[in-house]
Amino acid sequence: MTTRIEPSTVLKGNIEAREDILIEGRVEGGIATTGKVVVAKGAVVRGPVSSREIEIAGIVEGNVYSTESTKLFARGKIQGDLKTGHLHVEDGGILAGKVQTEMTSQLNTQAEAEKRK
Repeated sequence: MTTRIEPSTVLKGNIEAREDILIEGRVEGGIATTGKVVVAKGAVVRGPVSSREIEIAGIVEGNVYSTESTKLFARGKIQGDLKTGHLHVEDGGILAGKVQTEMTSQLNTQAEAEKRK
C-alpha cells in the first residue's frame, strides 16, 4: 500500500509510516518510513526525509537519509545534507549540501584509524 499526498494538499506536520509514500503536493514537516519515498515533479518537502529508498523529482529542503539508495532526477533538488547507500544524480539534478555514501563512511573510518596509529 502507498500513502499519497495529492497535488492540491498542504500537510503541516510529520509523517511516520511503514509503507511507501508518494508526495505530489507539499509537506511542511519530516517524513520517516521504512519504505520508499517519491517526491514527484512539482512537489515540495520542507523537512528531513528518512527512508529505505528515495526518488526526488521535486524539491526537498532538509536533510535526506536513505539506507539503500537515492535517485535525484533532472529537475529535482535537495537543499540539505544527504547520507545514502547509493546515489544516482541525473544531469540537471541539484544537490546543495554535503554528501556521504556508505563507501565514503567506510573510507572515513579507515582514515581515522590510520591517524590513530
